[in-house]
Amino acid sequence: MSISKMKKLTVFAHAADADRVVRRLMRCRCVDVAVPENEENGLRLNLCEAERAAQEEKLSRINAALAFLHKHSGKAPLVKLRQTVDRAAFCADGSAKEAWFTVERVEEITDRLAEIRAERGRAELLMEQLLPWRGYDLPLGVTGTGRTRVVLGTFPASADREYVHDSLAIDGVHCELIGTDERVHYAVLIFHRADEDKLGGRLAELGFLRVSLKDEGAEPAAEFDAARRALRWLGDEAGALEKELNTLAEKTPLVEVLADIEQTTLTAIKTRERMARTENCVMLTGWLPADAEKKVTAVLERFACAWEITEPEEGDDVPILLRNNGFAANFEWVLGMYAYPKYGTYDPTFVMSIFYFIIFGIMFADVGYGLMLVLGCFGAIKLLKPREGMKRFLSMFGYCGISSIVWGVVLGSYFGDLPKMFMTKMLGIAPPEKIALWFDPIEEPMTFLIFSLAVGAVHLLGGMAVQFYLLCREGKPLDALMDVGSWWLLFAGIALVVIKPDIGLWVLIAGLASIILTQGRHKKGVIGRLFGGIGKLYDLVSYMSDLLSYSRILALGLAAAVIAQVINILGTLKGGTVVGYIMFVLVFLVGHGLNLVINVLGTFVHASRLQYIEFFNKFYVDGGRPFKPALPADTYTLEPEPSAVGQHENESI
Repeated sequence: MSISKMKKLTVFAHAADADRVVRRLMRCRCVDVAVPENEENGLRLNLCEAERAAQEEKLSRINAALAFLHKHSGKAPLVKLRQTVDRAAFCADGSAKEAWFTVERVEEITDRLAEIRAERGRAELLMEQLLPWRGYDLPLGVTGTGRTRVVLGTFPASADREYVHDSLAIDGVHCELIGTDERVHYAVLIFHRADEDKLGGRLAELGFLRVSLKDEGAEPAAEFDAARRALRWLGDEAGALEKELNTLAEKTPLVEVLADIEQTTLTAIKTRERMARTENCVMLTGWLPADAEKKVTAVLERFACAWEITEPEEGDDVPILLRNNGFAANFEWVLGMYAYPKYGTYDPTFVMSIFYFIIFGIMFADVGYGLMLVLGCFGAIKLLKPREGMKRFLSMFGYCGISSIVWGVVLGSYFGDLPKMFMTKMLGIAPPEKIALWFDPIEEPMTFLIFSLAVGAVHLLGGMAVQFYLLCREGKPLDALMDVGSWWLLFAGIALVVIKPDIGLWVLIAGLASIILTQGRHKKGVIGRLFGGIGKLYDLVSYMSDLLSYSRILALGLAAAVIAQVINILGTLKGGTVVGYIMFVLVFLVGHGLNLVINVLGTFVHASRLQYIEFFNKFYVDGGRPFKPALPADTYTLEPEPSAVGQHENESI
């Protein structure tokens, strides 16, 4: 309906009160804190790098602990509701300390579990290495005596064992084969240390590769058994720790509250960094809606500070807060995806929401799908109690579902042609000749195309009407008549030529003349104005192009209906048999579920496009940035009403 009038807030406070002032303003939920434009007059940014880094580290610890707690909290509930918590009382009654103890214990457990995984990996690797050497009866780490050398290694499995043994015996090497697998022979070689160098070439010829095991310890068999026992003990310890995590998961709600409290603290720190300061004083600048002035003033009066609330000045980057009724407010995020209007201009959300509601319903005209949207979206709002942004998202699609139901009745679509197919194929009875109140788009596509273009014409004329109104509001009624009224006269002439050619021709000529004579009025000279008006007639091509864009209403409407028709044919192939009903239910759930998802997405995209490209380009002035007040975190919790906070209210939370 309108763009909220904003006022500029400037606050000077003691540096010691900076955090309390910021937190109280955050709880007002209506102050968008701005970054100072310069650091003149002895002011500098209020940097809190160390404090912010410490807080981010705390929050990271909490979120990491929550990830483990959520994993061990059992089956997630179908509906996750946010808790209503008095945060000051939460900190005062020891719940915060208990939550921090839970976080610290989860950290200890997860660190130990990581160590156990590493130790188990090392034990498993050792067992894998020792497995072929369990027949070796010397302690690990024994490399020989003063005169002899003991070497462990492998020969290729393709090497003949007797040949290897006999060949090495000739060179004075004792070779003992410990084991064999499909790849290699495992062997122990004992020889004089003095012969080690000359044996290198001979061993290489035989394909010998040395193996390094632990450089200390008992015999391989004993070490293998010890590693196996260690694996069992580590597994038992990990199991006990996992059970403790399952027990700690009962404290998840406490840690979630702590996460919101600490996230709020981080937001407060980041907000303080947007302030300027001297040695003992801080300055906060920001924006607030004009109707929130009393609320903010009441908060600031609680502190020993000075403040000023003024009107915006020319050149100020004023944030945009849209004010719309309960219906249109749900479409504000669609406008935000395009661009926010410039401060002081027109907010088209209300007008856009009406057209969006109608066009979405025509594109997705189906009673069944519309009912699914209504029940799914409004049901999710009722059960989940989502945050405001998600609530508006769901509400918009819920309202569009109502439009789909209405247009579905008008055009006779109930999950496509499901009533006809079910009566014919499953029940074996003749369906009524006509279900639609008006016409069936599949049977009369040309009628649907003409209707789509008619809706488009109304949409385009609506955009021009907004432009006419804005020009009049700016005190330019003549410009409105010449820039918009002359085109309306031309369009009326085109329409009347078809209905009453004799009258329509004169109206058409009058429209052409008014455009030629007025549209070049800003150019110099009679010739320049005349050619400027003639050149403006080219815009008629643009208008026709815009009008043809509304044929996408036909395309989207037929796409959903035809896909639904195919699904109904597949679902009723087996007729009214037991197998047929089972097949019907399965195809209905899967097919129509997918059709709903795919076509809701397509309808949303194309309905939005018609607003952005065809409608907004007639009048819209963008360039605004959204109003983003600093807010307490509410991912997991809701704050009670101010009257319920009572004596526990505390600015530090």
